Amino acid sequence: MSHRFRPPRPARARLAGALLTLTLLAAGCGGEQEAGPSPNEAPEASDAGGASDQGGGTDEGGASDDGGSTAATVPADPYPVTPAPEEFEAPAPCTGEGAHLAESGGDPAQPELPERAGETLTIELAGIEDDHAQLTATIGSGEARPIEDATIGESVTIDLWTISITSVCSDSDQVGFDLVD
Repeated sequence: MSHRFRPPRPARARLAGALLTLTLLAAGCGGEQEAGPSPNEAPEASDAGGASDQGGGTDEGGASDDGGSTAATVPADPYPVTPAPEEFEAPAPCTGEGAHLAESGGDPAQPELPERAGETLTIELAGIEDDHAQLTATIGSGEARPIEDATIGESVTIDLWTISITSVCSDSDQVGFDLVD
């Protein structure tokens, strides 16, 4: 009588099925659920099963990242400037024109820019180098973000606002600009 070795396939199949089921359940694919954030998205804050009063939070009240690193504040890139059209002939740099005037000294441009979508925009003059204004823009109560150095005829889009530089006066440290849209 010859005995043939027969591998225990049913046991292997059951084990493989059990491992697959556990893997799917652990991955959150065991039922109909909302898709989670992609690896490139920041997770939304939630107290549903994440942080608890059982040592899951930090002293500041935020959720613990279980020993992971915290994101450092990275300086924001400057808002890009759009050059003036090729056929544009720039007037004298210090015409004093513009519906809005920014002066050095840290004060916001006057008059204030109109609110859009419930947000405000504040433009401040950081300095003037040659005929180029060095401006910063702050949306709402956020951080001030630089604008690339700009001169007469150039424009910059900052979220819902577009401004156009109309005057750069280095002798009086003033920059005039118009709201385009």
